[in-house]
Amino acid sequence: MNTSGRTGLRALGCTAGLALGLLAAGGTPPAGAAAQAGGEQRECLAMTVYWEAGGEERAGMEAVAAVVLNRRDHLDFPASVCEVVREGGTAPGCQFTFWCDGKSETPRDADVWREALAVAVEALEGRIADPTGGALFFHAASLETAPWRVPRERTTQIGGHVYYR
Repeated sequence: MNTSGRTGLRALGCTAGLALGLLAAGGTPPAGAAAQAGGEQRECLAMTVYWEAGGEERAGMEAVAAVVLNRRDHLDFPASVCEVVREGGTAPGCQFTFWCDGKSETPRDADVWREALAVAVEALEGRIADPTGGALFFHAASLETAPWRVPRERTTQIGGHVYYR
């Protein structure tokens, strides 16, 4: 049961939250997307791309998707997209702030939502090269210092984020 009063993904589950988001945003997934990239994992990745880089050019969206997939494929992180996105629970301090910021995850911009879905499908199908150099972490470029204590190797800056491994 959702005790925080949220009406987004955590309250309804990833699939139901996405369906509500699609209806609210007036968007629909690309034809055949569920069959091509796998329902829940695609939805979790699309939500992450939408909320973490939806205001950026496509390159920024692809970079965020790459970090999620890099984590999924790394031994130190969970083995599925949704587990990667949800790692750390709903407390602030998680990597993907949309998941733990206490706000609704319902997409508001149908065009950006469609682009996020397209990026998620392409990334999961292996049709997007990793532009981050194997990054496992990122933070907003507006931060003066990285928000972690462990030193990490900076790989690049794409759009509004700086990437590290």
